[in-house]
Amino acid sequence: MRWDIKGWLALQLLALALFFTWYFGYWQSLDEGVFWWFNNRLVTVPGFAHLVAVVNQRWIDGAVALLMAGFVFSHAWQLKGRDRAKMGCLLLLMAGCFSLQAAAGKALPIERASPTVVYEQAERVSLLVPDVKAKDASGDSFPSDHGIGFATFLLFACYRFPRRYLYVVAPLVFILAMPRVMSGAHWFTDFICGSLPLALITGAWLFHTPLAERFTEAMVRPVETLLTKWRLQG
Repeated sequence: MRWDIKGWLALQLLALALFFTWYFGYWQSLDEGVFWWFNNRLVTVPGFAHLVAVVNQRWIDGAVALLMAGFVFSHAWQLKGRDRAKMGCLLLLMAGCFSLQAAAGKALPIERASPTVVYEQAERVSLLVPDVKAKDASGDSFPSDHGIGFATFLLFACYRFPRRYLYVVAPLVFILAMPRVMSGAHWFTDFICGSLPLALITGAWLFHTPLAERFTEAMVRPVETLLTKWRLQG
């Protein structure tokens, strides 16, 4: 693959636009509106607080990770030979990209507390439903590691999965990313203006330059060897 300058530049500019419009405060009113809309319903809608508490448990995160891996494996199982090995390389590349993006997010010189920490009068899921251990606060919520994982998965799905998968993956990613916003552990823009720009920059360099193909070619032989050894090559 050759360089796609237009695509590369478009993703970079979109990432910068999302980040800097947030940095200069253009998303603040939306952030507050989304937070208070969910926070008020924790006490006004019967059962909502318990639902939010349940979906914000750690085991749910593990189940979601397995679900996303299942999408990759289900697609890989339909492939044969080297194509299946390349899908294995894709999974490794996805994991590596998530780790790098998470490290980059932690390195950003920005500290932003979650809305439940900023607003002392906010309702807390952990107090409303004390019998369920749920995350509803963070001292440094920007960007969201949770969101980085989802954004990375969606990015790879857009570029490497069949189009029909996106009709399921795209809305599923959005739905699964919302529990942290619903509980007040994260602002809406922790995802949209923090996690998503990191994924966009990654996508620009991987899929609009020869980088992803070079990484895949470097890894495909060792992965083929492992799949053959485990009798999974197909």
